[in-house]
Amino acid sequence: MAEERFDVPEAVRRYIRKHGYVLSEAMAPFIAEWWGWYAGTDKWYTVAFTTPDDGQRERKRLSLRPHRRACREWASLLLNEDTAVSVADERTNKWLSDYLDSHGFWPSGQLMIEKAFALGTAAWSLVFDIGETNDESRVLIRSYDARMVLPLSWTAEGVTECAFVTRAMIDGKPVHQLAMHILDNGEYVVRTALFSGNREIPPEDHGVHGEFRTGCRTPTFALVRPAIENTAVDLSPYGMSVFADAMDAARSVDLTYDALFQEIELTEAIVFLSDDMIDLRDRNGKVVPVPMGDGDRKFRKLEGQDGKNLYEVYSPAIRTEPIRGALDVALSQFGDLVGFGQNYFVIDKAGGLKTATEVSSDNSALMRNIRKHENAIRDAIQTIVSSLITCSRIHCDADVADSFGPVEVAFDDSIIIDTQAEKNMMLAEIAAGVVPPWKYMATFYEMTEEEAKAEIGSATIDGGY
Repeated sequence: MAEERFDVPEAVRRYIRKHGYVLSEAMAPFIAEWWGWYAGTDKWYTVAFTTPDDGQRERKRLSLRPHRRACREWASLLLNEDTAVSVADERTNKWLSDYLDSHGFWPSGQLMIEKAFALGTAAWSLVFDIGETNDESRVLIRSYDARMVLPLSWTAEGVTECAFVTRAMIDGKPVHQLAMHILDNGEYVVRTALFSGNREIPPEDHGVHGEFRTGCRTPTFALVRPAIENTAVDLSPYGMSVFADAMDAARSVDLTYDALFQEIELTEAIVFLSDDMIDLRDRNGKVVPVPMGDGDRKFRKLEGQDGKNLYEVYSPAIRTEPIRGALDVALSQFGDLVGFGQNYFVIDKAGGLKTATEVSSDNSALMRNIRKHENAIRDAIQTIVSSLITCSRIHCDADVADSFGPVEVAFDDSIIIDTQAEKNMMLAEIAAGVVPPWKYMATFYEMTEEEAKAEIGSATIDGGY
């Protein structure tokens, strides 16, 4: 069965060109290739071989899916439910926290980060579900991967206008929906078009606004790209896959992993049986073969090789240790090239998974790269959250302030900073009289100085020293 992949129809591209925009399409083949490796569907994973009777067969190469594993790891390290987004205004801050939690921003955002690191680019954009009154209206955040993102205008500072293409079902039929976020007199306008095959259909006929003025001067979308220089296409608005420079290392990982299983399968014991063990004769002299299961590795002895044994076992030596060593090397190089450092991926660890202290102490490359990627993601979150608050106030009467202050993003640093180790260090400093006891409560229990002092009073914390 043919694989169904998302692709932007030519009718959509013609529509965008008709409105005076020139699309950047040079990255399309790279994005398609990265998707094949990320999804594990690249033709490299299909191995052709010839059977003893000259038949042509194919098998699927076994894989650890290193490309996808790297992207999943980066997503979990960079964005999770412990990431905090806040603004200065308390009323707006409460509304924002409730919105992000109730709309599943963090789980969906983590999936979006995963695809951004796989394909080099992903995006958030605002979707407007406008009712007859503001109470019936909603502003939603949607995510798109690189295949659905079409930058329209950009400079060295970033993308200022962008289009997003996705599939939708209208009246039970699949359509492609195009949303162009463009600037008009300093205000962002969303123009929507629908396509059924190569035919454009009026959006108003299906309850969709053909043009909607957002009233927002902040971009109503935000692109997310790994903090990696794009060496595939100069001056492209798209980013670079996190595993673009690790393709050879990823192949080495899967080659050795596949070889490990091939070694086990091909060195299974083979049993050679004499005729007495294979054929039986019933009362009428008819030969009845001993039944064997599918894949049985039992064979008749060659003529003249009967000997005195009814059966002989051939069990070749298995070479798993050198293959495992090669897999260790491949994993180490792959981890280093995707930004985790050489000690992140290992086959087996005597103590199980490493703690944050172990990771941070022996993997400074990972720590530096986390910070680098966080800076890139922070800008995108600040942009989309700022426009979300503004548009929700304008179109949904959200309980937010007109001037809510800058958007702050605090990433979860538990992988970089071992909280338990920090607690132990502060307890030692308290026991030594270097730090006052209330500081512990203020640092780890998010209390103000006054609250912490009231909670501790004149008591001391026993640090066990």
